[in-house]
Amino acid sequence: MAILTWMETFAAVVEAESFTQASEHLGISKSFVSKQVSQLEQSLGVRLLHRSTRKLSLTDEGSSFYKHCRLIVSEAEKAKAELLESQQNPRGRIRIAVPQSLIISRAGDVLLQFQKQFPDIQLEVMASGAAADMIDEGLDLALRIGQLEDSSLVCRKLSECVFQVVASPQYIAQHGEPESPAELTQHNCLIYASSKLSQHWPFRLPNGKAITVNTRGNLACNDGHLILKAALDGIGIAFAPSILFQHYIDEDKLCLLLSEYSLPPVSISALFPSNRNLSRKVKVLIDFLSEHLSI
Repeated sequence: MAILTWMETFAAVVEAESFTQASEHLGISKSFVSKQVSQLEQSLGVRLLHRSTRKLSLTDEGSSFYKHCRLIVSEAEKAKAELLESQQNPRGRIRIAVPQSLIISRAGDVLLQFQKQFPDIQLEVMASGAAADMIDEGLDLALRIGQLEDSSLVCRKLSECVFQVVASPQYIAQHGEPESPAELTQHNCLIYASSKLSQHWPFRLPNGKAITVNTRGNLACNDGHLILKAALDGIGIAFAPSILFQHYIDEDKLCLLLSEYSLPPVSISALFPSNRNLSRKVKVLIDFLSEHLSI
């Protein structure tokens, strides 16, 4: 609003007691300062200043109005200072959507590490990998695994992962190990219903041909914790991003199956609206995730 600029100019003139000195302080011409004060007076319908060749003085109305101008300018300066400080020392709220498979794997630990390092930032984490309108949902950031469909979003690659087939040593000892993707139809497969893939598990044959196996089993669930626990307990074979399983594979609690049929790695990405300038706090979080999510 123009009146706010005029009020700032008027306050500067009053404090400098001179159009010339006010123009030097504001970095604009003396004539422009005079024009803005005149426009302010016209918009208010009152005279704020007595002008003479030697001196400026406030009218009664001008004296009263200056107090309000000074308060508004002071608040604006305070807001600007706080904003600059927040850019140097990130603070405030970040609303982020993260697929559950990432939350219960390394990404969850990384977010907690970030919270400890930046306690003035409040994280509001939504466990969701579903496509959503980020602006309507009020999201600052979303993490996604795999191919991205919404071209209106800016994407920054954070890491990579592969989709893996795993089972516990107990399951393999009792039911055997599938030698090819087609043999999965003979096994109890754990269906992660929150995944876009669900029971349709994709693979690549040695000749490069892509195939999909329609798996089935006695447990389908949209909760990644339960799918992981079921795999660890030997109930069935699971299929999910490697970031979810790698820790348990390293500890020999899960066995990697059919690795020669895995598809190429897919990206773990951070998405944000293209029409939004990233705040300092969001940039810091993205950099932190990129540094700590490598596997």
